[in-house]
Amino acid sequence: MFNRQLKWSLIIIAIGSIAILAAYSIELSNNCQIRQLGIAGEVQKYDETKDPLTCDALNTKISLFNSQCNSDVEELDCG
Repeated sequence: MFNRQLKWSLIIIAIGSIAILAAYSIELSNNCQIRQLGIAGEVQKYDETKDPLTCDALNTKISLFNSQCNSDVEELDCG
């Protein structure tokens, strides 16, 4: 009987831990500072390639970021 209770306790702890980690990672990915770092990394990649499609996609991300995070990251000049 003790072994069965221990087994169920471990299962509940594992499920709870996974749920907490999932919630934390979702919250972390929605954090404006983390998103801004991601955009900065993409801007650096764009600076290396100067690909106009990448520029347009990046400007869309920047615009969405600015509206959601009340920020003023400058959009790129794709011309």
